[in-house]
Amino acid sequence: KTKGATLFFRALKGGNSTLQYLNLSSTCCGATEVVMMLCALLLRNPPLSHLNLNNTGLKDNSLTLLAESLVHNSHLSSLCLSDNLLGDGSAHEVAVTLADKNRLQHIDLSCNRMTAKGLYVLIQSSTVHGRVTRLDLTGNNLTARQQKELVRVSEDLALVGTVVL
Repeated sequence: KTKGATLFFRALKGGNSTLQYLNLSSTCCGATEVVMMLCALLLRNPPLSHLNLNNTGLKDNSLTLLAESLVHNSHLSSLCLSDNLLGDGSAHEVAVTLADKNRLQHIDLSCNRMTAKGLYVLIQSSTVHGRVTRLDLTGNNLTARQQKELVRVSEDLALVGTVVL
């Protein structure tokens, strides 16, 4: 699997300046060497506007690497990280990425392992950096009470319709 990914990223490295959508859903992107290749691609700042990494086995340590690259990418507006193994550490990384000068508007972090603590950080961050128009946090580790509290916080921060719990 990793050999195929290496060949794929080597082809992209050749200078595809028209790449706008990259769907790596259900692939082996969680492997460290694959994440590093993806980071190298993002650092070149291609006109990539949508990146789908749904169900790729990403963990917190992989997202730390990825987030550093996202900070330098000025084109990406949609990022799907759903159905991975991301916890509260990843919530912090995404919040830091939002704080920087990027264009992320749609972020899907549904069905991960985040708790109320991490989700609260994300909700606060999307308030401060108002570019986010959709933040999907459904299917994470919340009790009914925690979900209700986060919905209240979203309402208080005027994020109704932006944050989906």
